[in-house]
Amino acid sequence: MKASKIFSRLIGAASATLLVAALVGAASCTKVPEPTPTPEPQPATYTIKGQVFNNTTKAYLPGVTVTMGTKTATTDSFGKFEFANLTTAGKYNIVLTKADFFSAQYSLEFPTAGLNHNLVYSITMTMVPYVPGITPLDPLAGGTINIEGGANDATLTFTSGTTVKDANGATVSGPINITAVEVNDIVITGLVNNPGIMTLRFEPSGLVFSKPLTITVDNPLTTYKYSELQLEYFNNTLSKWEVQATPVTFNAASNDYLTSITHFSLYKVSFQAPVVEEASSTESIKVLDSLMINRGLTPYNVTGIRYIEKQGYKFAEPLATTLTNLGITGADQTELIASITELVRNHFNGIAPLADFGTATYTKAIERTIQPMYYQVASANQTFTAKKFSIKVTNTAGTVTKTIEVRTIMAGQVDLMFEDLIYDDHAHAHLHGHDHGLGGGGTI
Repeated sequence: MKASKIFSRLIGAASATLLVAALVGAASCTKVPEPTPTPEPQPATYTIKGQVFNNTTKAYLPGVTVTMGTKTATTDSFGKFEFANLTTAGKYNIVLTKADFFSAQYSLEFPTAGLNHNLVYSITMTMVPYVPGITPLDPLAGGTINIEGGANDATLTFTSGTTVKDANGATVSGPINITAVEVNDIVITGLVNNPGIMTLRFEPSGLVFSKPLTITVDNPLTTYKYSELQLEYFNNTLSKWEVQATPVTFNAASNDYLTSITHFSLYKVSFQAPVVEEASSTESIKVLDSLMINRGLTPYNVTGIRYIEKQGYKFAEPLATTLTNLGITGADQTELIASITELVRNHFNGIAPLADFGTATYTKAIERTIQPMYYQVASANQTFTAKKFSIKVTNTAGTVTKTIEVRTIMAGQVDLMFEDLIYDDHAHAHLHGHDHGLGGGGTI
C-alpha cells in the first residue's frame, strides 16, 4: 500500500515537471514583437511660392527668371514659381528678370520655426514692360519727354546746353534713346519704407548730366495737395532707398509737384512718414489632409499636404469711410480714393487691394514618414500682417492740413504643424469613424 502511494506521488511530480518544461519551452519559442520606433521630430522647413503678372495687361507672365541668391527658378505658363523646403530661416531677396521688362525685386524674412513646422510664404508680383517708341532726345538741344506708364501725368525736362557723361566718365554726344517710365515701388523688409506717389525709372542707367533735369508730376487732386513730400534714390549697391537733399516743391498755378535729378537711375517721390508695421494676427485655416493613419506593418511616406489659404490684401475699412470721418466728401473723396489706392497698389508690388480675401487650395510638397501603428495630425495657422500709411494733405490755399491714416491687412505666411502619435486602443476608440483601415498606410 505504501509502495503504491509513493509511486503515485513520483508519477505526479514527474508530470508536473514535464508540464512546466513544456510551458517554458513554448514560451521560449514565442516571438516577441519588436517595438515600433518612435518617430524623430523633423527640422523646420521654409517654402517661398509666388506668381508674376504683366503690370500693364494683368496677364500671367511665364518665362520669368527668378533669382534668389544661388537658386534660380522660371515661372510656368501661369506665372508661378516655387522654392520648396528651404532649411534656413531669415531674410531672402528675390529678383525677377525677363527680356523686354524692367527687373523687379522683393524681400521677405522667415522667423525661426520649431521642429515639425513648415512655413510657407506666398507672394504676388508684377513686372513693368519696356515702353517702346521713345523719341531720341539730344540733351544739348534740350526738350521735354513724357514719363510713361503711370496713373499720373509726369514729364522730364532738359535745359538746353546740358552735357552728358556715362558711368565711366566718358562724354556722350548726340541724341540719346531715353526711357522714362513709372514702375512699382521696391519694399525692403527690415528697412524704413516711405510710400511713394510715384516711382520712376530712367534709362540708360548711370548717365550723369551737367545741369539738373526737372521732374514734373501732375497733382491728381483738385482742392488738396499732398504735403511733406521728398525725393528718394534707390541705391542698388546697398539695396535701399536714400533720401535726397533736392526738395519736392508745389506749383499752385500749374497744380504740379516739382523736383530734379542729375543722373539716371531709380527714384521715388515719397511721403516723409514711413509705412508702419503694426501688430500681426493669426488664425487657424483648414487642412484637408489633417489626419493620416498607418495601420500597416511598413512605414508610409507622405509627399503632400493640402490646405486652404487666404490670399491678397484689403483695407481695414473702406477708404470712403476713412475719408468721410475726416470730413472729406464729394469729388475730393473720389479723387483721393483713386490716388491712395494707386499708391498703396504700387507699394504692394503692383497688386490691387481686394474687397475681401480670396481663397485657394494649395498642395505643399513634404517629406515625412508615418511609422506602423502611428498616425499624423496636421494643423495650420496663417499670419495676417497690418500696415499703416500716414498720408498728409493740405488744401491748395494752405489753410487746412489733414492726416489720413490708411490701414491694410495682408494674408501672409502659413505655418503647417505636424504631430506623430501612437495608434493604440485609446486612439482607435477616439478616432472611430475616421479609421478606414487602409492597410500599409494612407490618408483619410
